[in-house]
Amino acid sequence: MAQKELVEPLGIEWVPPAKRHGKPTQLFSLWFSANLGMPAWLVGVLGPVLGLNLMQTIIAVILGNIIASVLVGLTAKAGSGQGLAQLPLSRSIFGRRGNYLPAFLNTLSAIGWYTVNTAVGGEALARLFNWPLALGLLVVAVGQIALGYLGYDVIHRFEHIMVYVQGLLFVLMTYEAVRHFSYLPYVHGGSYGVFLLELAAVVSYSFSWSTYASDYGRYLPENTSGRHVFWSTFWGTFLGTLWVELVGGVVGALGWGNLSPVSMVQHLMGPLTGFALVAIVFGTMTADAVNGYTATLSALTLDIPVRRAYAAVFLGAVGSLVAWMANAHLLADYENFLLILSYWVAPWVGIVLVAAARGIITKDQALSRRGVDFAALGAFIIGILAVIPFMSTTWFEGPVAKILDNGDTGYYAGIIVGSLAYSVLSRRRGRSASSRSVSGL
Repeated sequence: MAQKELVEPLGIEWVPPAKRHGKPTQLFSLWFSANLGMPAWLVGVLGPVLGLNLMQTIIAVILGNIIASVLVGLTAKAGSGQGLAQLPLSRSIFGRRGNYLPAFLNTLSAIGWYTVNTAVGGEALARLFNWPLALGLLVVAVGQIALGYLGYDVIHRFEHIMVYVQGLLFVLMTYEAVRHFSYLPYVHGGSYGVFLLELAAVVSYSFSWSTYASDYGRYLPENTSGRHVFWSTFWGTFLGTLWVELVGGVVGALGWGNLSPVSMVQHLMGPLTGFALVAIVFGTMTADAVNGYTATLSALTLDIPVRRAYAAVFLGAVGSLVAWMANAHLLADYENFLLILSYWVAPWVGIVLVAAARGIITKDQALSRRGVDFAALGAFIIGILAVIPFMSTTWFEGPVAKILDNGDTGYYAGIIVGSLAYSVLSRRRGRSASSRSVSGL
C-alpha cells in the first residue's frame, strides 16, 4: 500500500503506481461534504425569491441536481485511473497550449468562489464569537490555506470527518425548517420562465464541479472501476446538494430571501443559531478546501513554475484578502460575474464527453501533446458564443431568454453546441489529415 504523506509533494505531475491509494467511496464523502454549505443553500432560497412556490422549487431542485450530478459523475469517470487532475488531463483534448484558456478560466472561477465563500464563513465566525469581522475572516482563511498547503490526502480526511459533523448540524437545520412548515404562506406558482431560471441556477451550481471532478480521484489505483467512480461522485454530489437546497427552498418560501445568508440562518434557528453558524463555518471550509486545491492545480496547468504547496498558499491568501477588502455590494456584483463566467463550463463539458466517448482522454495523450488542438479550441469558443442568446442574468439577457419569459437555457445550449462543434471539427480535421497522407504516397 502506498504511504500517505502529510504534505502532498506532487504538483500536477502524473501520479505513478507506487503512490496510488484509496477507494472510489472516498469520492462520495468528499462531494457530499463539499456541498453541505451556504452556496447550495442560497440556490434553494433563490426559487421562492424569483417567484416559484415551494413545490415548483422542489421539482426544479430535484431535476436540476439529477442533470448536474450525472455530468459531474461522467467527467470524474473520464479520469478514472489516469493519475492526472482534471485540467491537466484535458491537455489530451486541447493540447498543452490550447488548454491554457480553460485552465485560466477554471483558476479564475475556483478562486472567485473561494473568495465569496470565505466572506460568508468569516462573517459567521465573527458573529459566533462576537469578534471583529477581520478576525473571523483571518481564522477561516488560515484554516483553508492550511488545507490547501497540505493537499490531497488531508483534504480527503477533512471532508470525511465533516460528513458526520456537518451532517449532524444540518439535521438540526432540517428539523427547524420542517417545524416552520405551518408558517409557510400560500403562493401562486411562478411562470415557466422563472422555473427555467431556477432550474439553470441549480444545474449551474452543481455541474460547475465538473471541471474539478478528477482532481480528487487522481491518486486512485490504475485499475479503479470507472463505474464505481461515477456512482460515488453522482450520489455524493446529488444527495449533499439536494438536501441543502431543499432546506434553502423552505427558508426562501418563508420570505427571508432578502436577508444576508447569516441573517437567514439566525431567523430559522433562533436559540440554536450557534450550531447553525458552526455549520456555515465548516461548510465554508469544506467547499473552499476543494475550491482552493483545484484553483492551485489549474494555475499550475498554465505552466507557472512554482511548487504546488506555495501556489496554494498564495492563491488562498489572495482570495482571503479580496474577501476582507470587499463590501456587500462588491461581493454581490462579484458573484454575478462568477455566475456569468461559469457559462464556459457547459461547452467544455460537451467537448469532454465527446472526447471520452472516443477514448481520446488518456494520460499518454495529456503528457505528450504540446501545441494547440484547433478543433477543440474552436469548438470551445463556438460553444461559449452559442450560450449568449440563451443567457438570463441581472447583467445581460439574450434574445432567446426574452422569448422564454426570462428563462435561462444557456447551459444546455453550451453543452449541445460545444459537443456538436467538436464532433464536426475534429472529424473534418481527421479527414484532412487522411487526405494529406494519401496524397503524399
